[in-house]
Amino acid sequence: MTLDPTPVRCCDVVCRDLALDNVLVYGVHSREARVVARAAADALVAARRFRPLAEHIDLATRGCPAEEAANIQSGLLALAGAGMFVSFADLRRVCVQGDDPPPIDLVAIPSADRPAAAERAVASLLADARRFARDREIVVTDGSADPAVRADYRARLTRLARAHAARLVYIGDDERREFIARLAACGHDPALLAFALADPERTGMAYGTGRNALLLRAVGRRFVCLDDDVIARPVDPPEPLPGLTLFTGDGEGYDNYQPQDIWFYPDRAAAHAAARWSDGEALAGHAEMLGRSLPALLAAVPAGAPIELDDCLDRAILCRLRGGQGRVRVTFQGLLGDLGWYAPTWCLLFDRANRERLLASEDTYRRVLGSTRQALRLVRRATVGDGRYCQGAVLGLDHRDLLPPFFPVGRYEDGVFRTTLRALDETALFGHVPSALVHEPVTERTWAPGDVWRPGGWARLGEIVVQCVRAAASPTTPSALGAHLRELGRLAPVDFRAFVALRLWRQKELYARHLETLLARHGGGPAYWADDVRRHLGALAEHAATREYPAPRDLLGDGGDPDHALARAQRLVARFGELLVAWPDIERTTAELADAGHRLGVTLA
Repeated sequence: MTLDPTPVRCCDVVCRDLALDNVLVYGVHSREARVVARAAADALVAARRFRPLAEHIDLATRGCPAEEAANIQSGLLALAGAGMFVSFADLRRVCVQGDDPPPIDLVAIPSADRPAAAERAVASLLADARRFARDREIVVTDGSADPAVRADYRARLTRLARAHAARLVYIGDDERREFIARLAACGHDPALLAFALADPERTGMAYGTGRNALLLRAVGRRFVCLDDDVIARPVDPPEPLPGLTLFTGDGEGYDNYQPQDIWFYPDRAAAHAAARWSDGEALAGHAEMLGRSLPALLAAVPAGAPIELDDCLDRAILCRLRGGQGRVRVTFQGLLGDLGWYAPTWCLLFDRANRERLLASEDTYRRVLGSTRQALRLVRRATVGDGRYCQGAVLGLDHRDLLPPFFPVGRYEDGVFRTTLRALDETALFGHVPSALVHEPVTERTWAPGDVWRPGGWARLGEIVVQCVRAAASPTTPSALGAHLRELGRLAPVDFRAFVALRLWRQKELYARHLETLLARHGGGPAYWADDVRRHLGALAEHAATREYPAPRDLLGDGGDPDHALARAQRLVARFGELLVAWPDIERTTAELADAGHRLGVTLA
């Protein structure tokens, strides 16, 4: 029998076990169903690389008894006839070149209590804009409580605005209060607005409030948001790759979790000496990806350049691509310098080249986890993913259509944001720009001994919120998701504790399973890495069933009451639900106020 030599792979299918060694396979796109032997269904799902159908059959039947091989072959042929395989040519038929997007003309910096860092970041953006003749608006949100510190921000930024004839906008406490009053006069709840923008609970972790202020300033626009300790000095990847990569994983596990390559350095000087400093525009990569559809991105890849979508192409991405759907709503950029992680725990999850570089020697491993956090981390080619990996130090946002608010308090607000966006828009994609900017905290940071395994014994507020959001039916609407979170807020404390614990345990199960897989894959070595993995898993086993465990560590503090901390988290979750319900109307009113000349913030001159 002669088969079509066109390379194909498994496409979007659903499998249901019918017992007696039979499996029903349903093609989500073809709308066809077939019942085949379990071995044939397994072979279909395993066919994740583009190969001719004959090669898939050969790989699946190699070494099998004749009768089993015949069943697999006939099953794969039946599945192919029912449209269960897809060729790359099929995927490219929906790809239509779009217009080149304009440059990014709005850059935003959330900050608090670090006026010198904000000044340095703004100065670097102004220098970049001047080199490339870009007319950008730069907005700084200042969450400082001390009026003297806010005055220092304004003085520093005003000097820059005058020296460079730049459009600089400042949003401090006074400006937020004034805007809250304007929105309240239009019928919005002032207490809810304060929750979004001002941290009335005084958590001391109001990272999301500044980002929410920036969202309201940027309604209807694309913009890039930089942390105040990021410097707009671009770095190219070592050995950059042409083309485009689609990078996704299955479910909420940890396979294919990290799309970036990471190189480690003994100190800042070594990191800078090894850098491939770029002559390009610092934010150009965001402009090329942000807001573009997946078909348009694929169509824009030059002829002959590779498009990598083997292995990591999951069913959801295939559905979007075959339907001509999917738009990059968020972009990320890499960092050179401080890794920017609250703990080095993620180092335990590294595999392949990142693992090899981290574990090149025990000295390298110990240095990264102890005396230095200096690294270069970025993708080597433009990459589009499903948003499971997210860090908001350099974040592009397409706000021309509604984006959800950030969770106003607690770290990991970027992770809560991407989870919320994915719940609200299943076609949303996340792009990774193949370059990095300098990340240089004013004070050099180190991790404490044991920080790599100690987090196994606790949960953070952001993790709890993520699990609450994921528990909602998806896709959903802001109103429905908000109602779901408000219902969680009405649970009896004992029921909320059980809900949170069960969700966290499931996620930790996936995490622990991945670590154990790595231990097995690498033969339990090297010993210094394996010891930290086992200590991390031991901390999880020791604390997971304790009364303190579901309580968020960042609200609990040292010696705090876990019941009080969890009750506070429950109240914040419910409040976030109220904000989600109100957010579309808040943004509409904000746009109307902007049209009337009342925008959040003051222009410095």
